[in-house]
Amino acid sequence: MKLSQIEALQIAKRVDGILHVPGNYQGGNLEMTIVIDNSLRLEEFRDAAAAVAGALKRSSEVFRNVRLNLVYWGQEITVHVVPMAMLLTGGAFAEYADCPCKKYYEELFAYLKKFHARSKVVLVFADGQNEIANMQAAKEALTPFLKNKLLLITDRVVSGTALFLGNGLI
Repeated sequence: MKLSQIEALQIAKRVDGILHVPGNYQGGNLEMTIVIDNSLRLEEFRDAAAAVAGALKRSSEVFRNVRLNLVYWGQEITVHVVPMAMLLTGGAFAEYADCPCKKYYEELFAYLKKFHARSKVVLVFADGQNEIANMQAAKEALTPFLKNKLLLITDRVVSGTALFLGNGLI
């Protein structure tokens, strides 16, 4: 997935909008989660993640001191806590291994609700092949807070540009 500078800035604006949802972020150290779909090859998302991290750091002082949870979403879900600067250099992905498989969003949403509810922003870099098998379970996992914190970034649109889904996901 290739992001232009304009698309990275659009993501930064949407993240700023997520932070300003009433009751979400009230100052202090920010905790955020970035989910990487293991169906993506490293070359596909590394530059996009760096572009988004750079745009976020340029857009606000809030992103100077961030607790960043890096979640690899494959057959198993693994978590690493990394500094945001490592996204810019690509060093955060040293332990990444791609393993394409069919995954369902409701399982990811349930995991995020259970273990990453403290995160004020959740960015999901995903392959366009993932599905929602149980819409009711997905809605329950997104409710009450996750639906306002989640931004799905995928390259599923026909034109080749990235698709950004936020509050209107479901």
